[in-house]
Amino acid sequence: MVSDRIRVVLADSLELFRDALTARFQSHPKIEVVGTTTDSDQLVQICRREKPQVVMTDVTLPGRGTFDALEAILSERPQTKVMLLTSHLSDIFVGYAFRLGVAGYVLKDETFEHLTNAIEQAAAGGSYYSPQVKERIYFDEAEARFVARIESDLAMLTNRQLEVLRHLARGDSVKEIAKQMHLSQKSVDSHKYRIMNKLGIHDRVELARFAIREGLMLP
Repeated sequence: MVSDRIRVVLADSLELFRDALTARFQSHPKIEVVGTTTDSDQLVQICRREKPQVVMTDVTLPGRGTFDALEAILSERPQTKVMLLTSHLSDIFVGYAFRLGVAGYVLKDETFEHLTNAIEQAAAGGSYYSPQVKERIYFDEAEARFVARIESDLAMLTNRQLEVLRHLARGDSVKEIAKQMHLSQKSVDSHKYRIMNKLGIHDRVELARFAIREGLMLP
């Protein structure tokens, strides 16, 4: 018999949180967690294998980066519904999320009932956004979709450049970034050059300050 439960893949960098949430879903009559991970690269592989209806992930996974991974997932299966479950609320994350067309942006201080409701709505073709997120978005009639109310200068960057910037702002070397993101050092250097030129910032310390100020990094 084929299960009619909603197939969900869950990704969070905090293994304890991920496992606790998965355990809560085990007894839920309408939701089934078919895969979990703490890594953005594995997230792409799991979704390719499990073909979930809903992908629920935090915005700051290690590896290639959450938004880069989600872009890859949606390019292969555009019918997949993406939900962000996170403690991070900043204009840049909201902007990138709605550029991708997420079906949900839920803050981790919401109740479990709200979260399950959000998953059910997303799977049915609807959407769910936490009240604090709704304050930062509006419905664009021309584009027929929700967009961020305030756009950061970081909106000029691609998903991959955004993740490279996060590593640079943390003080990671080009070699370290290349290893973590599975890129060549030459590619990382190229992204670094483009990032600094787009933002008009050519100092690593100022770059870190800018990332914190824009809500990309926690201080």
